[in-house]
Amino acid sequence: MNKKTISQQEAIKLLKEGADISEYKIVFNQEKVEALQAILLGKNNIEVPEELIYYDDDAIDFSDDPDITDNDLDTGKIVWNIKASISVNKELKDWIVKENVDVDRLLTKLIENFYETIKDFSNK
Repeated sequence: MNKKTISQQEAIKLLKEGADISEYKIVFNQEKVEALQAILLGKNNIEVPEELIYYDDDAIDFSDDPDITDNDLDTGKIVWNIKASISVNKELKDWIVKENVDVDRLLTKLIENFYETIKDFSNK
């Protein structure tokens, strides 16, 4: 059975109307697809070529996104993540692998403890 061929715009229109488009073959023309429409197509197993997806930043409503405040950082609701690249010798690498060390957790603890120690010494 031959499937009827439709464009991405026709597919989007049909999906918005609640139609089942599984019996259609989608053929993409060069018309761009807005990101939310690409998601709609994706949810229906239609992969939109990346070069046809566009994002209209001006159309995104950020009004309900809460502002980040100093209080969010102070209370730990939001934390800063720092990525670092650290060179280690073979002995350290072997130890990290053998002991299954969580390097991110280890470095966080080391920095926290170092900071608290420095604060303690500077208060004396």
